[in-house]
Amino acid sequence: MRFPLRWRLLLLTGAAPAVLALGTYAYLSGVVTAQVRRDVDDSLTRAALVFEKQFGERSEALGVAARVIVRDPRFFSAVALPGGAADPGARATVRGIALDFQRLTHADVFEVWDRRGRVLASIGASASSPGDRARLMQEAARGREFSGLLVDRQAHWQVALAPVTADGALVGALLVGSAIGPELARELHVLTRGEVTFVDDGFPTGTSLADTADVRAMLVGVGARLQHPSAVPVEILEHSGAWVTLARPLPGTLASQGQSFVIQRPLGEEIAFLRRAQKALLELALIAVLIAGVLSVITAERITRPILALVRGAEAMERGDYDAPIEVGGADEIGYLGSRFREMRAREREYVTALEEVARLKSEFISLASHQLRTPITVIKGYNELFYEGALGNLTPHQRQALAAIQESVEGLVRLTEDATRMAQIEGERLILDREHQDLAPLVGEAVAEAQRDAIGRHLTVEQHLPEGLVLAYVDGPRLAQALANLVRNGIRFTPEGGRVDVRLNTDPAGCVLEVTDTGVGIAPEQQKQLFTRAFMVRDVAHLHSSNTLEFGSAGLGLGLAIARGIVEAHGGTIAVESTPGKGSVFTIRIPRLALLPPGSRGPRERRQGPDEGARSAA
Repeated sequence: MRFPLRWRLLLLTGAAPAVLALGTYAYLSGVVTAQVRRDVDDSLTRAALVFEKQFGERSEALGVAARVIVRDPRFFSAVALPGGAADPGARATVRGIALDFQRLTHADVFEVWDRRGRVLASIGASASSPGDRARLMQEAARGREFSGLLVDRQAHWQVALAPVTADGALVGALLVGSAIGPELARELHVLTRGEVTFVDDGFPTGTSLADTADVRAMLVGVGARLQHPSAVPVEILEHSGAWVTLARPLPGTLASQGQSFVIQRPLGEEIAFLRRAQKALLELALIAVLIAGVLSVITAERITRPILALVRGAEAMERGDYDAPIEVGGADEIGYLGSRFREMRAREREYVTALEEVARLKSEFISLASHQLRTPITVIKGYNELFYEGALGNLTPHQRQALAAIQESVEGLVRLTEDATRMAQIEGERLILDREHQDLAPLVGEAVAEAQRDAIGRHLTVEQHLPEGLVLAYVDGPRLAQALANLVRNGIRFTPEGGRVDVRLNTDPAGCVLEVTDTGVGIAPEQQKQLFTRAFMVRDVAHLHSSNTLEFGSAGLGLGLAIARGIVEAHGGTIAVESTPGKGSVFTIRIPRLALLPPGSRGPRERRQGPDEGARSAA
């Protein structure tokens, strides 16, 4: 299948830019998506660092506040009062002073202990457990401060412990702390622009998330990562959409302790931004594809239009039209090609006109020469018959042999003149058919018999295959028989001794079919295309010689097949050949149904098929 030049140009000039534009869109879309995700991850990581820094500053502020308070004279004197936790008056004094300091610090945990760890005063929303106090008093007994977390019943606080000493002896301790819960989560939400959740062993102790379904989805998504936190944010699909989530242990704790904070950023805005960016990129890509398509169409049109004009001009030349307009202009290479083509066409027209004139003169000469030769040939043939029959005197055997040779040569000369006349009529389109209703079976017999008369001395089999009944057609019988005889002669001439030539007559829905099959030398594929042209001869260099008879491999004038083609085409039919070198050839004549007798018509005569019809006859 031929792929038109226009489509190839469109493919090259349009498809390549389109693929480039779409590939650029895909690449830029991927780059933008990756960059947006990196920006979100970086913002979460920075938010976590901000929280950890703030957490450290908060712990340090609690420690500073505790140290300042324990050094205050009023606080120190109240804690150092004798009696301790057992004296109600001492507890009341300490509580009053502690209340004043708690108002200054706004601490959620504000406890004053005596030297035994008993609570002198507890001001604030939360209080420590006995176990925490016992553990922390051990630190205070050593004179050391403590800063860290207290965890109790799915809650945790950030605390600072400062011991109260007098002359190196421990007289009490101050515990100051702030809760790690919803209020801190909301503060961090404002600071980091992310959602913050504090988790105590899988339980949320404080979150800035408004939807509890999102909290549950977050805990499910980061459940395993709370035990093995990662520095890389992950994407979690929650109730309200996709979130980028980063989970880390609280500063000063281990991941195995279950104290963690989770920072999240919703991807809704980023996804909307990505969609807008991708839409813009896609629009640009489509615009680029459209522009490339328009340019490719314009380019293909500018290139192919003059080429198509040249092609149409060449096709018109093939039909014999040398005046078809060729609209090819311009100063580029195609314009130069168009001008050269017009010059070539003008020269070709002059050349063809000269050849046609030569052919006309040649045909007229052949026709005139053939006509003029008939009179002397007739005289020679007449006198030769008179001599041969003894009308002009007795003849010796040698004289009779000489006269027979003359007769054979005269008959060859008569056939030559008839073939030349017929060829001139065909080339000049002056072949007139004398059609009448004919039964084709007798015509086949006549053609085979005529060919066999020229095959004296040949040892091969010529067989006819005729259908039962009449095969009627409206044809010129002698001319069609001549065409078929030429094919049979050709088969006999190029079939070696012992071979066979089969002649078949059949009918099909399109008309009648005449086939001549031989087992001869065959015809090369490159010779089959010009087989039916005038004066073409198949040459077998191993057996080639000239002869007036059908000796194997002998060369005739090369007019037989051309005359057969002209006669068949004058009937509106076709002639074709199929051949394999070394195996033989099949020549097929097809006469269309229009040339057949109309259904129901009766021919001028009927033919009865004898029992010996279809049998082979030896040449």
